[in-house]
This record gives sequence, structure tokens and C-alpha cells, in this order.
Amino acid sequence: MKSSFWAVSFLLLFTACAHQPIRKTHTPYSPEVSNTVPQGDALKKVQSFYQSGDYANALALLNATPESSVPMSELTEYHNLKGLVLLAQRQPLQAEASFRKALDTNNHPEYRGYYQYNLASALFESNKTGESLDILNAIDLTHLDPVHQQKVLTLKEKITSKQYANAGASPTPGLNGNGPSALPTPPQETYSGPVNPSRIGLLLPLSGKYEEFGKRAQRTIELAFQTSKESRAQNYELIPVDSGETTESRIEAMRKLVEDDHVIAIVGPILSTGLEELAARADYYQVPLVSIAQVQGPITADLFSCTISPHDQASMVVDYAMKEKGYTRFAILAPSNNPGEELANAFWDVINAHHGEVKAFELYPPSMTDFRPPVDRALGLFYTDARENELKELAAKRKEMKIIHKTMRTAQYFNLRPVIDFDAVIIADEAKIVGQIIPTFAFRDAKNLSYLGISSWNSTQLVQRAQDQANGAIFPVALNTLNPPESTKAFYDLYVGTYNAYPGEFDALAFDAASMVIQAGQDSPSSRNDFRKSLEDVKDVEAATGSVSMVDHHCARNLELYTVQKGKIVSVQK
Repeated sequence: MKSSFWAVSFLLLFTACAHQPIRKTHTPYSPEVSNTVPQGDALKKVQSFYQSGDYANALALLNATPESSVPMSELTEYHNLKGLVLLAQRQPLQAEASFRKALDTNNHPEYRGYYQYNLASALFESNKTGESLDILNAIDLTHLDPVHQQKVLTLKEKITSKQYANAGASPTPGLNGNGPSALPTPPQETYSGPVNPSRIGLLLPLSGKYEEFGKRAQRTIELAFQTSKESRAQNYELIPVDSGETTESRIEAMRKLVEDDHVIAIVGPILSTGLEELAARADYYQVPLVSIAQVQGPITADLFSCTISPHDQASMVVDYAMKEKGYTRFAILAPSNNPGEELANAFWDVINAHHGEVKAFELYPPSMTDFRPPVDRALGLFYTDARENELKELAAKRKEMKIIHKTMRTAQYFNLRPVIDFDAVIIADEAKIVGQIIPTFAFRDAKNLSYLGISSWNSTQLVQRAQDQANGAIFPVALNTLNPPESTKAFYDLYVGTYNAYPGEFDALAFDAASMVIQAGQDSPSSRNDFRKSLEDVKDVEAATGSVSMVDHHCARNLELYTVQKGKIVSVQK
């Protein structure tokens, strides 16, 4: 019989939510399995932590147990249990990776359905309902007992209900980074009011705490229309409406633009909050919505994203890191908000696609100012139960050397050394925050690490805050001002000449969105449906960030890699 460590009670599963994953044990069928449990004392605690609901400690101990120390006969259950703990901690992306490993290492076909269900549960929690349903449909129900057959059917019903409630739209883009293979059908009941083909709506916050950004976007969009060489651009009337600060006010602003002002298309929003609801409402109105919010948003028929694709950023950075630097193992840190999680998910997906490995994954509150906890967790310093032997060795060394007090000179005999089992750290946050996190790694004696990031790292705050610890950091940029293409030079000169101010990435994205809308209107579409089709076909527009094309409803563009050398941001020499 297997060790009791693996005997997680089914009662926990039955009393949880209907789509709670199943932990199926092999115990009745594997009397030959060894009772050897890797790092037994530590892993026995995992079961206790899991059953008591202390998922943080359960996960910490699992992370401290190297896969190489787990017997092959126990590896499937190790990954499955880790997936359950991750899912209980509301980390479905990481849980998905663990359940996939459980499926890959499983040598018992009769249990495949149980692990498939667990994977489908993680996908459902990530809002990847289409992929979750595909997994559920592949399960052979004859290998499941009646109770678990019902669980599969219940989760199918939940997915179907959710998709129906979203009017046929998949709530969140798939994390394979390649965009949708086919867009969902617009809802059956749609608005069919009048359209003025010469009116474009601007859905922007023109009052409140985001007023500055809204007005910046408005003036940049107006600049694009006023100076465009495309003949049709001058004939459009731009209708700005204040979107306010709430989802409700944005929906009301959209209603006004469509029902009262009869616009043919809308540029906006610039805020990610409530984007799913806006996308659903855009489908109802059948009005193209060209978003410049940081989050790409759900895949729907009428939502277009002109932000910098998280997948494009992750692909460029990871491809360079693995091919040019030889990195294969990564730590990922990100804020626990929609932009941070979307970027972190994209990096995780690209790393998996390149056959790399994520060794640490830490989400932290967006409001955090002391970053020692997530850094310590990534370095194996936060939970010390699994490193008791090392602590005893340090205590013995202090006793031998008669060290009583901790000083700068004797700290090495008190502090555990960081566990650095990754080649680079990915931080999906803005420069001023990253400028605090990087020195925290150095403070924890993890110096001279390699750091990879996102486009918002292109700021002097990164170097000012992280100083020499930022040297070697690599990140992508869309607004390439170090060796700009001709269209970027033209935009830069136009903006500076008009406003006597330097444009930032946000301004460039607003200009790109307007440029795509202008190009879509060149053939004078007379209906919103025609405008949407035209927008889907826009290719090779020379805009603020260079050549931009609409691919799978998002703006695809060529990014440039920047790095930090001796305190200066420079282009990566490929």
C-alpha cells in the first residue's frame, strides 16, 4: 500500500464546489508500490496542511521537494497533489501545468479520466472554457465511478451556462499565445438602430482621477485624424463621451455613443476594468470597439485590442533569452491584477512552448511596498520547515565558533543561503516597482541575477531605483526611439511639434489605434458590420510604433529589445 501521505480524503472534494478537482489514489491497485516517501517528514506535513486548509504551507513544502527526489511510482500523485494545492490557492494557471505533468507521467489508463477532470477544472477557473470543455468531452466516463461521472456532467453544464450567458463569447483568450482559431458568433439578439457612417466615438475618461490619460488619448487620436494623409480621415466626426470611472458609466457612455450619436465604431476604453462587460455590450450593439486598455480582454466578434500583446512581448523576450542566452529555467513575479496575471500567463505559456521550466511563480498584491515576502518565497527563504537540517548546521557552526550575536560579519552563520535554481527572473510590473524588487533580491544575497521584463520597463525609474543591479536587464519596447523606423520618427516629430512635449508609449498606442480605424474607413463602410470586416483586414499601416497589422483582433507589431548597460538603456545588439 502507498504511504498515508497520499491518502487525501475524498470528503474534502465532495464538500467543495461542484467543479472541485478529484484526487484519485492508486492505493487499491498498487500493493507493490514502495512506502518510500521523498523527504518524508516534510511531505507528510503537506497532507496535514492540505486537509487543514493551510495551502500556503502545503505548497511551500511541495516546492521544497525536488522532483528528482520523488520515486517514479509516486511522481504522478506528486504533480496531481501539487495541482490540487495550487487550485485551492486560486492559482489555476500553475495548477494546469501540474495536472498536465500528472497526465504525462501517468501509467495507469484507468485513472486518466480523473486527471483530465482535474485539468479541466483548472482550465475552467482560468476562464478557458472552450479548452476545458474539449478536455471534458475527451474523458471516457466508463472509467469513472457514478459520483465522478456526475461531477464531469456538472462542470459541462457550468461551462455551457457560462458561454450562453456571455452570448457565445469565450470569456478569456486562450493562453497558447496564438490568438483564436475562430471568433465566436455574435449573439442572436442584437441592436439594429441607425448608423451615421461618418461618426467615430471616443470612449474615454474625461473627468475624475483618470482625466489626464483620457484627454491625452483624445488629443492624440484627434491629431491622427487631423494629420492623416488618407482622404477619408478628414470627413469623420469624432464624438468624445466621458466614460467615467465605473463599469456602469462606461456601459452608459457606450449606449449614448451608439443609440444617441449613431457612431459606426468606437475607440476606447483605456482602462481594463469591466472590459469583459464592455465587450459583451459591443457584441450586442455590433459596434467595433478598438481598445487601448492594458489588458487584451476577451475574444469577441467586435472587440479589437491595440495594446501591446502580452504574447508578443513574452515571445520576443523568452525567445532571445533561451536562444541567445541559453536560459531554460525561470522565476516569474507579477502583481495579482488583470494586467499582471495576463502577462505572467503569457510568459508561462511561451516558456512551456519553448520547453523551458518555471521554477518559481509568485503573485503579490498590487499595493505591496515591502517585497521581501514574494522574493523570499522565490528564493526558498520564506518557509524554513523543509530546511531544518541546514538551520541545525548553522546553529552547530555558531556553537563551534562561539558566535552569539548576529552582525554584518557573522550574518552568514545565521542566514540560510538563497536557493537559486533558475537562470533569470521575469517581473511583469512597471519600472518603478521593478526598481524596488530587483534590489530586494540583492538584499537577500541573490546578486548579479538576470532580469527580464515588459515594455513598461523603458523608464529612467528602472535605473534610478535599481541602479547597478539593473545592468543586463532585457525588455521589449513598441515605441522604439533609439533606432526608430521612419513612421516612428514622423510621429515623434509631429507630436513634439504640436504639443511641445515628448510622447510616451501610451500616446503611441492611441495614435496606432486611430491609424487602424482611419485605414478601416478608407472604403467608406456604411454599416458597423462592414466596418468590422474592414478592420479585420487592415494590414501594414505605418503608424506610431512602426508597421502595424490587425491579426486575430489585436494589433501585431514588430518590437525591439532594449537592455541596461552601465546605467543606460540601449538597444540589444543581436
